[in-house]
Amino acid sequence: MSSKVRLSADRRCRPLSFVLTAGQVGGSPQFRAVLERVKIRLPVGRPRTGPGVVAADVAYSSRGNRAYLRRRRVKAVIPEKADQAANRKRRGSSPSAVRILTCRLRAG
Repeated sequence: MSSKVRLSADRRCRPLSFVLTAGQVGGSPQFRAVLERVKIRLPVGRPRTGPGVVAADVAYSSRGNRAYLRRRRVKAVIPEKADQAANRKRRGSSPSAVRILTCRLRAG
């Protein structure tokens, strides 16, 4: 039986939070649990509960993790997996509903 420590740290490598998990548990599902435990002490008032920027490994580049960071207004510095980038490039940008509606109104 093994265990792993999931850790978040600041730029000076000081630990901010950690989660202890079983060794066979994947790291990406624990991303939210680690970030939810972050408490950044300030000189006055209550501690901040979220970092301004998160730097992570490619393993944490899932759509769910990125959406979680966007909801919390945290900038993500996470490299994108090659297959994710290829799929996004293959799909291309789809026209927004506003642009489609504007074109229809102009035409008719």
